Amino acid sequence: MTEQCKIDHSDIFIKVPCFLTGKLVLDTDRERIRQKIAKFLVNEKGYTIADFQLDREIHIEANNEKIVSFVDLVVRINDRSLMIIRCGPGSVITREAGTVAAARLLEPDYIIPWAVQANLFDASFIDVKKKKAIGYGWDSIPTRAELIKMTSDWPPPKLPEKRIPLERQILYSYDTHG
Repeated sequence: MTEQCKIDHSDIFIKVPCFLTGKLVLDTDRERIRQKIAKFLVNEKGYTIADFQLDREIHIEANNEKIVSFVDLVVRINDRSLMIIRCGPGSVITREAGTVAAARLLEPDYIIPWAVQANLFDASFIDVKKKKAIGYGWDSIPTRAELIKMTSDWPPPKLPEKRIPLERQILYSYDTHG
């Protein structure tokens, strides 16, 4: 007679408390970056925990495939999404176009004006309308007060309908092929 062995795989993964929610989250490269940048923005740049939304989804269909892209953090102040933050290991420069596409697609009524692509040691601060980084390094990210001032001209433009498929393809490519 053979004996069945039941393995609980939940013990294999390490979980850490989330700085923003207090809930346990998987300890991944992406999560380490998100935790570090959230602490930095709250402790050094004047943001509040209430300013952040986590894991906003963008549903994409491209190349006959459906995927869900995530925006790690959205800075939302006064019911306005002002800046997105995407986290990932590797070069921030090579991921900027995907981050711009995410900022252009996340809200249906407007383009989120600012974006950050971050790794554990570097960040690019991006003007989404111009699709161009305007600063590098974590210190290039504006304080909460600066971000509010930078977005006083509201609302930002809406993404033209003809650009939506193109931005979806860009985001799909970055999130499936790196």
